[in-house]
Amino acid sequence: MKARMLFRRVMDYQAVDRLPLVAFEPYETAGLDRWRSEGLPVGVSPQDALGMDAILGVPVDLGPLPAFERHTLWQDSTGWAEIDSMGATVYRRREAPAMYYGYIDHPVKGWEDWARYRERYRPDAAGRLPASLETLAAELNASDMPVGLHLFPFFFRTGFYLMGMERFLTAFHDMPDLLHDMFERLACVALAVIRAVLANVRLDFVTFAEDLAYRGGPHISPKTYAAFWLPYQQPIVEELRRHGVPLICLWSSGNIDALLPLLLESGFNCTWPVERAAGMDPVALRRRYGRDLRLGGGIDKAALIAWPEAIDRELGHLAPAIADGGYVPAIDDMVPPEAPWCHYRYCIEALRKIRPSFPTQETPL
Repeated sequence: MKARMLFRRVMDYQAVDRLPLVAFEPYETAGLDRWRSEGLPVGVSPQDALGMDAILGVPVDLGPLPAFERHTLWQDSTGWAEIDSMGATVYRRREAPAMYYGYIDHPVKGWEDWARYRERYRPDAAGRLPASLETLAAELNASDMPVGLHLFPFFFRTGFYLMGMERFLTAFHDMPDLLHDMFERLACVALAVIRAVLANVRLDFVTFAEDLAYRGGPHISPKTYAAFWLPYQQPIVEELRRHGVPLICLWSSGNIDALLPLLLESGFNCTWPVERAAGMDPVALRRRYGRDLRLGGGIDKAALIAWPEAIDRELGHLAPAIADGGYVPAIDDMVPPEAPWCHYRYCIEALRKIRPSFPTQETPL
């Protein structure tokens, strides 16, 4: 069975001959460097080396356009500080250049900054959509791999990137009008992009890339989410539902359990990567929310370090959720650099051996 049909059928609680083998999170540079010294061929991705399924995305840009010109401010023996594409000053380490290791400054501190910055969030700005969307759409529509649209960065991530975590979180109390204006502008951009994509591409899922929680719970309350997110997010969700997008997914690490009832009520039906260290357990979530909530991820990344008994225990624990369907098991975060290549390979091969047998479909997408 082709990967695209496989992905759709699993999430629709239909019978399949195997599980999708995917990575919802990217790989760290440090981890890939280690794996190449342990047997992963140079120039070959982990997915290709292990015969995993790809997940394709429509390349869109929801950030500021024109983007800020990236340039280095200073450097030392371990890394460097730079202005990133969103205008923030960040520190990067040489061994993991794709990762942020500390924000030094942020471009939006109040209304005056935002009034200037918001001009970069025009829905019709050149570069938001692929230059040859129709040609790309033909390729994606004919693909055997699942195709999605990642709304990245969405409200929480954008607010954090622009204002910094402390200023952003206190702004819900101190500068609520600014955040309402910010979210309204971001929603206009997202909706324009979505409409153009939906007019051309058959999507299997859309993710709202937020990361709005930490280990102990969401960074914001359900009341705040309802007041600031729903007025601007809901038209987007309704547009996706009108076009029959089967999976509307919140992409967030951390413990989002307190927000899930509101998310389900507002039209979401999926979340990943389901971080186990934050108390997000696919088995418990299925028991609590039933088949209305589809899941992806949920394999504790710490099990990859302990290998192999820990991986076997982990998959044994997840067996009831896997057997029920509506769940694609995968690593619940970026694979830690401490996990050797043979451990990751063992996990993927263990998933490959699982032959799921789902109960009768009850909740179609």
